[in-house]
This record gives sequence, C-alpha cells and structure tokens, in this order.
Amino acid sequence: MSSGITRATNDDLESLVAEAKALRETGWWSNYSKSDVEHCMWPGVRCSATGSVIEIDLSGHRLNGSITPQIGALSKLKCLNLSSNSLRGELPSSLGNLTQLAVLDVSYNEIHSIPLEIEKLENLVSLNLTRNLIVHMPSAIGLLTNLTHLIMTSNPLQSIIPIQIWNLKKLMTLHLGNCQLYGSIPPNIGKLKSLVNLHLSNNMLVGPIPSSITNLTNLQSLDLSSNMLVGPIPSSVNKLTNLSSLVLDDNQLNGSIPQQIGRLTNLVTLDLSSNMLVGPIP
Repeated sequence: MSSGITRATNDDLESLVAEAKALRETGWWSNYSKSDVEHCMWPGVRCSATGSVIEIDLSGHRLNGSITPQIGALSKLKCLNLSSNSLRGELPSSLGNLTQLAVLDVSYNEIHSIPLEIEKLENLVSLNLTRNLIVHMPSAIGLLTNLTHLIMTSNPLQSIIPIQIWNLKKLMTLHLGNCQLYGSIPPNIGKLKSLVNLHLSNNMLVGPIPSSITNLTNLQSLDLSSNMLVGPIPSSVNKLTNLSSLVLDDNQLNGSIPQQIGRLTNLVTLDLSSNMLVGPIP
C-alpha cells in the first residue's frame, strides 16, 4: 500500500517537474525561466492546489513565432488563451494531449491550420479562432460534441458551410462571419437547437433563408447580413420568440415583411435595409 502511495507521489512530482520544463521551453517566460521564482507565480500562469498548471492567459503579450509542441506536456490544462499576439503557423499536434482543456482561444493571430489531433479534446466547450489565416476546417471539429461556442469569424475558409458543424448539437454560439463562405444555408441548420447566437454575415451565401432556421427557438441573435440571400423572410419567424437582434440587411430578400415579426416582443434590433422588400411595415 505504502509503495503505491509513494509511487503516485513520485509520479505527480515528475509531472510537475515536466510542466515547469515545458513552460521554460516555450520561450514565453524568458525573463523568469532562469530565476528562482516558482513557475506557478509567472505572469499568466495559474496552478491548482496541487501545483498543476490549469490555466495560461497570455493574451496581448506580443508573442510571436509558432506555438511550441511542449505545450502538450501540460496535461492538466483547462484554459489556454493566446489571443491577440503574432503567433503563426499551425497549431501543434501535441494539443491533442490536453484532454482536460475546456477553453482554447487563439484569436487574432496568424494561425493557418488546425491539426486532426484536436478531435481528442473531448472536454472542449469553447473554441475561438477569430481573425486568423485558417483555410480549412478539419472534419475532426465535428467530434467535439461538448462544444458550445465555435467562433471563427474572419478566416479565409472559402468553402460551403462546413458539414461537420451539424454534429455539434450543444452549440450555443456559432460565428462564421467574413469567412468567404459560399453556397446555400442548408436545412440542417435547424438541427442545432441549442443555438443562441448565429452569425453568418459578410459571406457569399445564396438562395433562400431556410424555414428550418425558425426551429432554433433559443436564438437571441441572428445575423445573416451582407450575403446574396433571396426570397422571402420566412413567415414562421414568429417562432423565434427569444430573438432580440435580427439583422438581415444587404441581401436580395424580396416580398413583404411578414406580419409575424410584430409578435417578436423581445426584439431590440431589427435591420432589414438594402433588400428588395415591398409593401407596408407591419
């Protein structure tokens, strides 16, 4: 019994030593890595009561270069925020070792690809990749079934709306604005019934707004502006009773404004400008 406890303690100690070494090797704490300051006291690092690194927040720290594979040694990490830096290249495949990671934010960098190993992050709930250089969303994203927030605004995806998204039934926030998306909005959008915020603005989407979008009864914000959508506004829009913001401007929508919009009593923002709508305002 005692040898088992000792072995576990030694294993834990080895893990903590490995974490400290990994932090040093990233080069992000070069001013601290040779000092006597405990790594849990370094800027942007938060540790658990047992000394494991559970959070790194280096947003806006002027980091550059690539994200080193040593980050994968931080196996207890729950939150990694490297937003608003000048990091480039691809996310390292070693990210797949961070199986406890819940939040990953690398927005506002120059990342160009996502490794397939991201599929191992089964506890991930929030993924923010805003304003990078990502041209492809791997199918592995569709395996992150606990994901509630997927934010990829301003990436040159140049594709149809990625089909792997339809597997993410817990999604509450989906932001794919300004991603050079083309094609139509598929009826499958109606399967994401947990959605609260859906933003697909500034793309090249065509065709009608699918009526299935009105099955998303938890929606509070819907932005489909600056596309090439045609046809009428779905008359079943009144089903979106939680909607506070409906932004459909700068499309080619036609027909009349449905009377049912008047039943959206929580609506605060309504923008239907720059379309081809006719008739009276209800």
